[in-house]
Amino acid sequence: MRTFVQALSLLLFSTLFVFATYKLPDWLPADIYLRLDPLLGLNAVFAAREVIGRALWSLILIGGTLVIGRFFCAYVCPTGASIDFLDFLFFRKKKRPGLKAEVSYRKVKYFLLIIFVAAALTGLSLAFLMDPLALLTRFYTFFIYPLAITMINLIVDLLRPLFEALGWITLSHLYYFQSVYYMSAITLLIFGGIIALNRLVPRFWCAIFAR
Repeated sequence: MRTFVQALSLLLFSTLFVFATYKLPDWLPADIYLRLDPLLGLNAVFAAREVIGRALWSLILIGGTLVIGRFFCAYVCPTGASIDFLDFLFFRKKKRPGLKAEVSYRKVKYFLLIIFVAAALTGLSLAFLMDPLALLTRFYTFFIYPLAITMINLIVDLLRPLFEALGWITLSHLYYFQSVYYMSAITLLIFGGIIALNRLVPRFWCAIFAR
């Protein structure tokens, strides 16, 4: 059941990312996952020094967590689903040493929270650097999207002679602009590091920062 819900959530996140530039219903905004994120909402309110309507969506998640526990992290979070999938892909047959002082590592999240809130109060937003949903959104934007465009252009280039032979003028001249982002390498490094930590403990990132 958990795997099924995670797959649906990751599919929804991916679909909303693809259709982010299109007009969607007001009840299903493309950035709904980011709106539901309490850390991003709190950071935005503190940084802007005013109540932001979009940040109020996070109250839904906070209320649900108070009633039924950490359901979002366990079942819904697309970042957690991505970590679980890649963990199964790369580490399912690996013997893991574990962490003897795992509980002490969890104190790091409170230290980071203090830094993020303090920075937000000065008008500087830092939460996006380590927030799971913001990180996954950047990973999609800076890595997955450019990679997908590269693959599409490659396929079109391979088929271009066929399109020209068939007289399909529009397709024969088709080319998608290839975006280049300076944050690609940093984002890939951070996300790759999070996945690599699974070599120690399954869902290391979630175990340390979500519990």
